[in-house]
Amino acid sequence: MKACVLTAKNNIEYKEVETPKIKSGEVLVKVRACGICSSDFNRVYKNSAYFFPIILGHEFSGEIVECAPDVDKSYLEKRAVVFPLLPCRECEFCAEKHYAQCKKYSYFGSRQNGAMAEYIAVPIWNIKIMPDDMSFRVGALCEPTAVAVHAVNKINGIEGKELCIIGSGTIGILAGIIAKTKGADVTFSLRNDKKIELLKTLGFEKFLINESKSFDVVLECVGSNSSINNSIELVKSRGLIVFVGNPEGDITLPQKIYWKLLRSEITVQGIWNSSYKSDDGDDWDEAIKFLYKNQNLADKLLTDKFKFSDGIKAFEKMKCGNHISLKGVFENE
Repeated sequence: MKACVLTAKNNIEYKEVETPKIKSGEVLVKVRACGICSSDFNRVYKNSAYFFPIILGHEFSGEIVECAPDVDKSYLEKRAVVFPLLPCRECEFCAEKHYAQCKKYSYFGSRQNGAMAEYIAVPIWNIKIMPDDMSFRVGALCEPTAVAVHAVNKINGIEGKELCIIGSGTIGILAGIIAKTKGADVTFSLRNDKKIELLKTLGFEKFLINESKSFDVVLECVGSNSSINNSIELVKSRGLIVFVGNPEGDITLPQKIYWKLLRSEITVQGIWNSSYKSDDGDDWDEAIKFLYKNQNLADKLLTDKFKFSDGIKAFEKMKCGNHISLKGVFENE
């Protein structure tokens, strides 16, 4: 099969590799669409790749084309999305079905080969079937959508609450759309006005640029030092901050900002990944239903579409900054 292989920092080669052989309990998925995540950029251009060579890609959908002997053959030819975290199923958190907190997990596209390839072998446990009339590229949005669902579901009694989202990346925008469907009054806090027109096409009307206001809830979806400090400044007394953004370095809080956390009795909630087949619920089921009902809206988030053969050129195009780029996706017909 052909795959996009990260052979070294700054270098992706589109080349022939061995097609995965499925083991007991697995299916072979023909990858039809694979999203490009900001974490993929970090592995290509920074120093976050665990090893070389590696096939990136953890946001993907495809068609099941082969089943192991112990897997029900009714799965054949089904359209599927994939929960990319591979838990140990043995630690205390796996026993509680909190798989995102697994102590010894693996992960497609980071700790083992991922889906920027023609085929990938996947445990049937990680498979979610998607509707036949849902597009594969929208299906590839299921992973970031599940993260957004997980974040929004941390807000109790969301209807009517004033919610500020810091960050206008894919997860932040998805969280905003989901929150609006649940009745929240959503405002985006932005560094500049570059994305306002795009956000307006997605149904958003309220924006803050270097302004101050108080909100019931703030979703921080960047992870930078300034945005984390800003989230504390923007939240009301006794309000809620949900930290979603993944920081690239240490975070420093000025004394005045930290005092506000204390004196205003602000609740801080961190989230990581999503709930999957948990007793608390399954964010992936909700994500699939949401995307299926909002396919046209979701497709607008896919601003950059590529073929796998584009390889490194896809990353370079999105990196150049010559256009408003939100989410890139590889498609394999």
